[in-house]
Amino acid sequence: MDNTKPTNTTSFLAHEYENLDYSIFQLNLFLNAYGELHKPYKIDYNILLMSYRLWKGGDIDEFCQDQTISYFLLNPSYDSAEAREAFCMEIREFLLGV
Repeated sequence: MDNTKPTNTTSFLAHEYENLDYSIFQLNLFLNAYGELHKPYKIDYNILLMSYRLWKGGDIDEFCQDQTISYFLLNPSYDSAEAREAFCMEIREFLLGV
């Protein structure tokens, strides 16, 4: 089974129209404007890669969503829909490039 095959991913962003513009703006800041020290999350790529290689689950999207939810359950003071979406996107992009 090819675990890197993308599926239909669910977004963590709010789907209400009045919040969506702000959410997309905030997401872009996390992904493109903030340096690693200013993001509301820290990614340890060595642990992420080791966890992915040992994981026996479904597809890569499921892994990324599980990792995202787990990270923010352990770090609730940094949690937001935009931070979750950015975290998930970054780890997915990294794993697809490996």
